[in-house]
Amino acid sequence: MKITGLAYTTKEVNGDITRLVVHGNNEIAELSINHEVRVKGRGRMRDLMNALVLRYLGTDGMRRITILLLKRNNRIYRVNDLPRAYSPPIGLIGLMLISIMVLSIIVAVLRIINIIPSIHLIIVLLLSPLLIPIIYSYILQLRVKHGDLRNSRIIKFVLEYGDFDEMRFNEALRLLSRIENTKSLSEVRRFLISLINDDRTRPRNFYEEEINIDSLINRLGIKGNYGIYLVNANQCNAASIGLPGINYIILTSRLASCLSIDELAAVIMHEVGHIVHGDSAKTLFLISLAQLVNITLITYIIPLMSLPAIPILIMAMLLEMFGIISVMKLSEYSADKYALRFVPPRSLAMALIRVTWKELYNELVSRRLGIFASHPSVSSRLVRIMR
Repeated sequence: MKITGLAYTTKEVNGDITRLVVHGNNEIAELSINHEVRVKGRGRMRDLMNALVLRYLGTDGMRRITILLLKRNNRIYRVNDLPRAYSPPIGLIGLMLISIMVLSIIVAVLRIINIIPSIHLIIVLLLSPLLIPIIYSYILQLRVKHGDLRNSRIIKFVLEYGDFDEMRFNEALRLLSRIENTKSLSEVRRFLISLINDDRTRPRNFYEEEINIDSLINRLGIKGNYGIYLVNANQCNAASIGLPGINYIILTSRLASCLSIDELAAVIMHEVGHIVHGDSAKTLFLISLAQLVNITLITYIIPLMSLPAIPILIMAMLLEMFGIISVMKLSEYSADKYALRFVPPRSLAMALIRVTWKELYNELVSRRLGIFASHPSVSSRLVRIMR
């Protein structure tokens, strides 16, 4: 509570339950802690308490500096050597939805100016929502191939500082810039030892972790030849693409930095679940089906029944997007369920919290319905996982 500039005004201990109550500016918040955490109250104080609790769940109340290296064939690669990527999952999904809207508008404009599309143009318009994402997926795989994790090892050095170790944290960050281009593992270790032994930069905790992806895959019992790639991205995220002849998973460097081995395994199995269930292919099929419906409406049904073209088309596209996004949300639940066959619920739940704790906070504070969000709410996923 020192972070907020307020001290708690009441502390009650009743058996195993500890209750902290905070007042300020006609607002109140109450935090109850036993085997679970409950936050009650009103106003900004409750929101602040929620933020602190979720921040702790997402970070364990620690500030972390993580140095991430990739070791392959006795060569060391830094994060900056990896392929760069910007929000990989949004790329394919966005491309699918944008393509159906653009192509439908093209057909509508042609029909408005009394140009009936030829059968060849209709075939092209029907195939485009299929071909564009497939071509995109192949190009993306070529771009990220340098970050292949098969026959590779992720090496993590983690320095942990408390919330009130800001001076040490900042000084360590400043000094770490000196090894930005260092690719010698022993040199990195020597430099980190010097930071640990220096009073100005000494962390509360330090550890080195090595993640052998091949061993992890064998331990999980993954069947099938899936490419797993690490990309340089600041988003804590993962994505999978499963199409005929192309199956791979993308992990971001931020994700590998934030999660433990067990949590990373849970994320990988979630993405494998998407591939096993054919979720990418299902979405492509629905996109093509929606495109067929739009072309049929614009070319035949609307002129035949003398209906207003633009309102009908907009209504159809909204319903199609709602249907496609609903299927995508269900696929997230299915992928979670698949992952739980291989990993404990706690690992999957903690991975989800660490990745999405900001979104979870926004859900609890705003309580807005994400009708057109491609993923279900984090809280609903957590409830299903922990059941």
